[in-house]
Amino acid sequence: MAGDRLIMLGTKGGPRLTTGSSWPTSMVLEVAGRPYIIDAGMGVTRQFVEAGYTLQQVHTIILTHHHSDHNLELGPLLHTVWVSSRFREIRVYGPPGLFNLVEKFLASQSFDIGIRISDEKLADIAEMIKPCEYTEGRVFADDLVEVTSLRVRHPPVEHCYALKFRFSGKTVVISSDTRYFPPLMEFARGADILVHEVMHREGVERMCARLSEVKPNLLQHMIASHTFGDDVGRIAEGAGVGHLVLNHFTPSDEPEIDAEAFQRLVRQTWGGELTVPCDLAEIRL
Repeated sequence: MAGDRLIMLGTKGGPRLTTGSSWPTSMVLEVAGRPYIIDAGMGVTRQFVEAGYTLQQVHTIILTHHHSDHNLELGPLLHTVWVSSRFREIRVYGPPGLFNLVEKFLASQSFDIGIRISDEKLADIAEMIKPCEYTEGRVFADDLVEVTSLRVRHPPVEHCYALKFRFSGKTVVISSDTRYFPPLMEFARGADILVHEVMHREGVERMCARLSEVKPNLLQHMIASHTFGDDVGRIAEGAGVGHLVLNHFTPSDEPEIDAEAFQRLVRQTWGGELTVPCDLAEIRL
């Protein structure tokens, strides 16, 4: 399993699940055989092990922002690691709000945690989790990677960050959720891989019309907060990246809006290497 690669654990945008749909956003960047988990949408735990990893390999998790399709399974992932593998430090990085997210999850499971500590003699899960909140700039560096962040525009979420990973002479940039944001071009300048969210205009309009009774302001939110495919291509072209990988597909379950539809849209402005992945797709670096 050694090597450098990106594995797309979940690729759909938004928290809504339908029969046969992709899982919400999460991915693994594996560097020298060590997996770094980026975002923790619903399904991340299952998809991590389906990708061939063991829960003993979880050591670092980074959240881009606190929409539920990016953080809903953080607590359950950490709890499952705690009960399933040897005790060690798990580093968790996230924007402001991370401390509250971890604290309240542990409080919600206080009965279970207390019982397992007394009955199964587990160490305290609170001593395993090492949360650290970050803003724009340097997130962390360890013996393999250096991670920096750029605050992108994803209203009404104030703290939403693109992430840049540098390692072994390579650079991978994750856009997170963002509207068309030209400063991302400079942040991603010359990256080997840019992973960027993508939205299909016709599909989004149909999806929002169908869900209007449930979410009457959804179309306005999508237009203000996400990036249409032709603009994704413009970001990649302006940044001069080597390889564009699409992610956070919106919509993910509209008839006739398939991988080829997203590809055609992005190809209007991007002629370089392009991957339109499905869940568990692997991109070698």
